[in-house]
Order: sequence, then C-alpha cells, then structure tokens
Amino acid sequence: MISPLRSPIKLVPVLVLLLSLSLGLSPLLAQQAKEDQKAKKEEEKQVRITEEILVTGKAPKDVPLATVSTVVATEIAAIKPRDLSDVVRYIPGSMVTFGDKDTYTVKLRGIGANRIALLVDGVPVYEPYFATFDLKTISAGGIDTVQVTKGPSSVLYGPNTLGGLINVITKRPAAQPYFSLTGSYGDISTWGLGADGSYAWTKFSLAASALYQKSGGFDYPDPALGRTQRANSDFERLNLSGKFYYTPSSKTEIMVSAGTYQSEYGMPPALSIQRARYWRFPKWDRSTLSAGGYTSLGGNSVLRFRGFYVNYYNTLDWYNDPAMTDLSSASTYDNSSYGGFALAEVPTGDRNIVKGSLLYQRDIARIQDDTGLPWTRYSQGTMSGGIEDQFSLTGQWKVIGGLSLDYIDKYQGGTNNTSLNPLIGVKFTPNENLDFHVSFARKSRFPSMRSLYSPSSGNPDLLAESGTSFEFAATWNGPVYLTASVFFNRFKNFIDTVVLESGIRQYYNVGQAHIYGFEVQAQKRLSWLDATVNYTYLDPQNDTDDRPLDAQPKNNLNFEVSFLPAKGLRAGFFGLYGSKSWWWNTRTNPASLLTMPSFFDLDAVISYDFGGRYQMFMKLGNVFNHYFYTEPGFPWRGRYFEIGFRVDVFK
Repeated sequence: MISPLRSPIKLVPVLVLLLSLSLGLSPLLAQQAKEDQKAKKEEEKQVRITEEILVTGKAPKDVPLATVSTVVATEIAAIKPRDLSDVVRYIPGSMVTFGDKDTYTVKLRGIGANRIALLVDGVPVYEPYFATFDLKTISAGGIDTVQVTKGPSSVLYGPNTLGGLINVITKRPAAQPYFSLTGSYGDISTWGLGADGSYAWTKFSLAASALYQKSGGFDYPDPALGRTQRANSDFERLNLSGKFYYTPSSKTEIMVSAGTYQSEYGMPPALSIQRARYWRFPKWDRSTLSAGGYTSLGGNSVLRFRGFYVNYYNTLDWYNDPAMTDLSSASTYDNSSYGGFALAEVPTGDRNIVKGSLLYQRDIARIQDDTGLPWTRYSQGTMSGGIEDQFSLTGQWKVIGGLSLDYIDKYQGGTNNTSLNPLIGVKFTPNENLDFHVSFARKSRFPSMRSLYSPSSGNPDLLAESGTSFEFAATWNGPVYLTASVFFNRFKNFIDTVVLESGIRQYYNVGQAHIYGFEVQAQKRLSWLDATVNYTYLDPQNDTDDRPLDAQPKNNLNFEVSFLPAKGLRAGFFGLYGSKSWWWNTRTNPASLLTMPSFFDLDAVISYDFGGRYQMFMKLGNVFNHYFYTEPGFPWRGRYFEIGFRVDVFK
C-alpha cells in the first residue's frame, strides 16, 4: 500500500499562512483579450537585469546572434499549463518528450536535455550527478517569461550549453499590490490550488507564489483495450517560492530568492521495447537559495552578480513486481550545487561595448544505494571566464566576437580538463523593423559525474563533448512578425556506453553527429485574433553508426491560435505535429532500427474574464484522443478535461 507523501490537510495551514502573509501581495493583472498585444509590448520593454544573465529584446535591432524565442506571461496564461513542459512544447525548434523515469525532457533543434542548460532566474537548476533536468519539476505557477536560446549563444553563459539554454524568469513585484488565487480540477481526481502576489513599499518589494497539485494519474487510449489508466502515474507536488528586493537607487538592485519544491510520484513502467521498471520516488525534493543583483560601475557600465545554492534530496524505491509489493532496494540521493557568477558590461566608446564574465560552480553527489549501506561522495567544480566585444561599424552593421575558457576540476584526476570556445558574428539592421545576422560558435559540454565516476561504468579521462554551430537568420517586424533561420550543427566526442569484451559497459567518447535544418516562425495579432505558427525541418544523423538520431522527427510543426469574439471571451487551440522518426533498439541482438509513427496532438482552451477580476476556464487536452508516444513504450496522456478559475482578490 502506498502512503501519501504529505497529507493535503496538513498542507492547508501552510497555504493559509502564505496567503495571510501575502495580503499585501499583488497580481500581474489578468489582461482582457483586446489588451493582449499592448501588454506584451510593455513586458518586452521591461529590463529584468537581476533575473536575466543577458538582456534580450524582440525588436529586430535587439535580437542577439543566437535565435532567442520568448514566451511572456499573457501567452503562458492562455495555455493554462500545469508545468514548464506545457509551455516549452510550443516554442519553435523544441520537442518535449515523455519517457523513462517519468521525466519530461526537451530537445532543442534535435539536441537532448543532457546537453542543454536550464536556468531559473539565471540560476542553473539541473540534477548534478546525472547532469539533466525534468521539466515537470518547474511548476507553471509564478512564471512570468521563458527565454529559449538556440544556435551560437553568447560565450558569457559559460560551459555546458552545447544544445542551448532555457531561462525561466519568475514574476517580479508589480507597481501596485495584488493577490490572486487559482484553482483547477480534472480527470482522475487531478486538482490544484495556488496563490501568488506581490507588494512594494519605498525601496523594498516582495513577490511570492504557492502551488499545490495532486493527481490519481492519467488515462491513455490503449489500441487494444481502449481507455486505460496508466499504472503508477499518480503524483503530489508542492511548490513555494519568494523573492525579496532592495532598490537603494535606480542604478542598483539587490535580490534574495528562496524556494522549495516537494513531490512524491510514481514512474509508469515501459509497455514495450524498453525494459519495464517498477520504481517510485517517495520523495523528490529541491531547495534553492540565491542572492545577488546589479549595480552601476559608472556611466552606462553595469555589473551583475549572483551567488546560489541548490539541493536535491531524492529517495527511490525499486520493486521487483508490477504490484509493487516486493521491495528490492531503497536508494537515496543527497546532491547539491553551489557557486556564483559576475558579469560586467562596459562601453568603451560610442561604438564599442565590452562584456566579461566569471563563473564558478561546485557539484556534490552523495549516494546511498540501499538503506543501511555506506554513502558514496563525489565532487567536482567547473569554472569559466569569457569576454565578448560588440563593435558598431555603422548604425546598421555590428561585428560581435567572443572567447571563453572553460575548466573542469575532476574528482578523480584524469586528463582533458579544459575547453576553448570562440564566437564570431555579424549583424545587419537596415531599419528598425528588419535584421539579419550570421554567426558561428564552438560549444562544449563537460561529462556528467555519473559518466566520470560511476563505480561500474565511469571513465575519468572522458573528453568534453564539443560541437560547432553556424546560423544565418532574419527577423522582420512587419504586418506579420516573421523570424527564419538556417543552421548547421556538427558534434564530436559524444559520450555513450560501450560493451567491452568482458561484458562490462563503460563510458567512452565514441559518437559523431550532425543536425542541419531550418526554422520559421510567423505571428499575427489583431483585436479578434492571436496566432503563432512554427515549423522546423531537421536532418538529424548519427554519423558514427550511419543512422538517424533517436526519436527526432524531421518535420515539426506547432501552432497557437486564439479567437477573441467578445470582450473577456477567449477560445484557444494549441497543436503539435511530428513526422515519423526512428529508434535504435539495443535490446535486440543485433541492434535494430525501429520506425516510430508520426503524431498530432491538439488542446483546446476556452476562458472568460468577468470584468478583469474573475476568470473561469475549461480545457480539453488531446482532443482527438490520439495514441502517440515520443519514446517507445511510453504513451502520452489521452483525452482529458479540466476546469479552473482565477480570482484577483485585490489589485
């Protein structure tokens, strides 16, 4: 029998306390339909220097050398997402996958999550031993903006951005106090209750949010049996976060933020192809603490700085049987990361800006394979220094170049500890509505602690994975907002396990691959229509084995179309399409290439805003109840229904 992680009754006082403390808190106003476009423009103008590593804009002249896709608060609210996976899946070039260990991961232009950096308010948030992340652990409550960077990104971001990066920016305090309540209820006793708000007085301000979610699991449309509940798919989650600001002047801001994410969930076993595992996390918790801000160095020069600490405490139960009555082992992971960074931006003349960065991060893993066994401890550090120069040849032409030196301090000696990564690009902006850029960069990703130090398969002499990225892109802000890019990515020294003659698996640098393609986005906003269409074509190839990369469709399409027929009424449709893809099945001897079918998924949301203070919504997910999967053996959720509300208690 599975006992609840935390009784909802016990959580009520926590939520009530937070709500009471937040009586001075203040909401970002729920926007009426006809005000969406204006609200978005205002949000794009905001400069969140503390939360952002680099400030980027959507206006063509502000577009960086890489392709940056930004989703703002009004767009996020329209989706009615449960967590970050529901937001990222509609970003151009992204593909969210659901599979082993019940993880929701993402690929950016075909590159997997273990080669992508996830930041929350600029702080790295990924499990340090496995060096990856799960999108579902970032709840949608409290998110203000999501920035996704693809292509030749700035050298100032530091190491481990081989495939790009995602920065989640949570809500800042509003100018006026607000306090909001949200709630939802859906199939199989899936429900949630949340609160968020902010308050500002003189030089101090506060923003806070809370979200509790619980579900009995989900159904999927089994081709043979019909609607079937997925075994071990239940979950319970609590997310609390807060940010405190001190602004002594218009040129300085100090921020202290803290948060906790607590959860219990099961991991549905694979239905086919992959090995079925009967696992459950009685506890998967994350705690974060950071402090930093920005200050003027004189003139237009600015220094941004941050220190952070992130802890992951997870317990994993392994069972031998589907009924989960025969416990095999109970392992515990107590892992943490701490560090800091400083970034300076110094104009050195009317035409030149020099930017520099210093970053340090220490990762620590403490692992107990079973109750009563001794703990194993691993530790390693990464350091990076970068410099970038932006020179304006004329009012229309800019040249940008940069270089970073990254270093890994390995726990077990080893070699191959440094990586040098250059960046070069040119921007041409003939007018305020049109921009072109061409850029080239080398990027790297250091090996995970698991691949370096695992007692059974680790290799401390692994090289960093590396790749080169070339991109040509254009942005046009005309009657239709258009962005398009062509990219060529090549990778080498991909890390994978190799079966030795003794039968033991060990990590080696073995893989080379390429991903070529192009990406197009079109957006149009009218008083009665809000529409975005994204298309990405990929040629993803494993050059070492001369086969396609796993589970990556060549043709990827997603769209968001919302109709606003009357004041306060919004009807939105959100769709995803992926063409067929392939999977290298190593469970056969010899290994074989499987074909994965194409898929289409459509969600529909209807919401009504009662005078700007109350909102109700209905959501129908997977409208056509399609059976589809993005990893073999792990079907996505079938058709589901959800209703919910938002109340602005005061604003």
